[in-house]
Amino acid sequence: KVMVEGCKKAGTHKYLMDSGLTKKEADKDCMKVRTDGVSVDIDGDYTETLASLASNKEGIGVFGLSFLLNNTDTIYASKVNGVTPSTETIASGEYPISRPLQFYVKKAHVGKIKGMEEYLKEFTSENAFGEDGYLSDKGLIPMPKAERECNRSAALNLTPMKGHGYACGK
Repeated sequence: KVMVEGCKKAGTHKYLMDSGLTKKEADKDCMKVRTDGVSVDIDGDYTETLASLASNKEGIGVFGLSFLLNNTDTIYASKVNGVTPSTETIASGEYPISRPLQFYVKKAHVGKIKGMEEYLKEFTSENAFGEDGYLSDKGLIPMPKAERECNRSAALNLTPMKGHGYACGK
C-alpha cells in the first residue's frame, strides 16, 4: 500500500496507466522492489538490519515500535505524512504504516482440537490484549476498546472475516 501510494504521489502510477496499463497492472508495477542493490531485503533479526543501517547512512529500515523505543540511541523514527509513530498514533490508526497482529483459526478445528476455544478466549481477553494486558509488555499496542470488544466477539462467535482479513472495521 505504501509503495503504491508513493508511486501515485510521484506521478508514476498515472504515467503507467496513460501508457496503457490497467489499474491492477500499474499497482503491480508500483509494488516491484528494485533488484539493483538499492533495496535490500534482510531476513535476519532486527540486529542484522541495524548493522546494515550503521554501514549505510542513507539507509532506511522497518522495525517494530518496541525495537525503536529500545534503540533510540542508534535509530530514530521517520514521520509519515507528518505523523510520528507512537503508541497513541499507532493505536488510533493515525500512523499510516502500522499493521495489526492477526491470527487465524479454522472454524472446523474448534471443538476438535483440544484447547482451541480456551486459546481464543485467552488471547482476546482484556488480561491478554487489553490496555494493561501482558501482550503490551511484549510490544503489542492495544486497539481501542470498541475494536477489542468487536474482535473478541468475532473470535468467540467464530465470525468469518470480511474484506482484507478483518472481522471488525476496515
